[in-house]
Amino acid sequence: MKRPADAQIILRLLPTDAVGKTRSITSEYMPNFAILDDYLTATKIELLNTPELASGGECHANVWFVTPEVYPNTLWRDREIVVSEASHVVGKAIVVTVFNPVLLRDNG
Repeated sequence: MKRPADAQIILRLLPTDAVGKTRSITSEYMPNFAILDDYLTATKIELLNTPELASGGECHANVWFVTPEVYPNTLWRDREIVVSEASHVVGKAIVVTVFNPVLLRDNG
């Protein structure tokens, strides 16, 4: 994506036996995030400091949301978000930093 990343996350993939197969992802991975209880959104992931992430692993990553203006004020530090491929949960994302002010929830 040409615009700056919306947030930095820790991406944790489920272990192989929890998802039923071995999984390995690279940058440009495009999973869904459960940004709201009833809303999945498409994202694009850029892994940081590693070329690949395997099942059961974790790494820092930048994330771009396809339509961040649709779900404002939904991210805060340490928020955990379910990561899926369609309805198949593959891991979770833990928010480290929110770069996009539209997405940042002000807890003040």
